[in-house]
Amino acid sequence: MSDPDPVPLEPTWGEQARDMFRSLSRLNRPRYWLATKGSVWLAAICLLYGTGGAVLGWRSAYEVLVGLQAPGDARVPAYGYVLSVLGWLLVPALIGGAVGYLVTHQIEQRRTVDAQELLAQMRREAGLASDPPQAGE
Repeated sequence: MSDPDPVPLEPTWGEQARDMFRSLSRLNRPRYWLATKGSVWLAAICLLYGTGGAVLGWRSAYEVLVGLQAPGDARVPAYGYVLSVLGWLLVPALIGGAVGYLVTHQIEQRRTVDAQELLAQMRREAGLASDPPQAGE
């Protein structure tokens, strides 16, 4: 008498979470960053701003974060300086990152010649038949 075919086991919650995290590598770079590291940064910023809203008041926390109010004029100046530094570092980084991504994306869309083909063309025009010799050859 033979054993019946084994019943396939349902994957556990931990296995499903592991598989979902591993599948993130299929995303393009900006989406991968947003899903992995960006979410951590966003959570930290929300935590700091939420704490600032509780400590300084929501309007004051916003005004200190965007630079409309001096951090020393806040109810708790030490936390006002923390929010101010966060605002000075965060806003330019987000704007610079978004613009950099958009410009790179537009350049990649308009690129008609492959980088390797362009390098080969430059070598032909320079009269090089092969790669230049390496140091020590």
